[in-house]
Amino acid sequence: MSKRSRAGLREELAERLEVPGQALGVVKVTLTGSGQALVEDHRGLLSYSRERVEIDARAHRVRIDGEGLELKAMDREALLVTGRILSVELE
Repeated sequence: MSKRSRAGLREELAERLEVPGQALGVVKVTLTGSGQALVEDHRGLLSYSRERVEIDARAHRVRIDGEGLELKAMDREALLVTGRILSVELE
């Protein structure tokens, strides 16, 4: 089973069982306006600049594009990006 199909299965299970996705290892991205993004259940940074932050999120990649981006906090479970967030993509 590929990484992508495992991620889809996790998401479907979480929905069917009506449990939070994080309980099954599904990435959660919370935006607060256009100035803050909290990414939970990540696997680490892939790249980081003032214009783009790429995050490994198990079977997905989260890409945050913007201006003046800063990594304000990061631990094993979550990371916080601030700045002017223009887009968030999940691959």
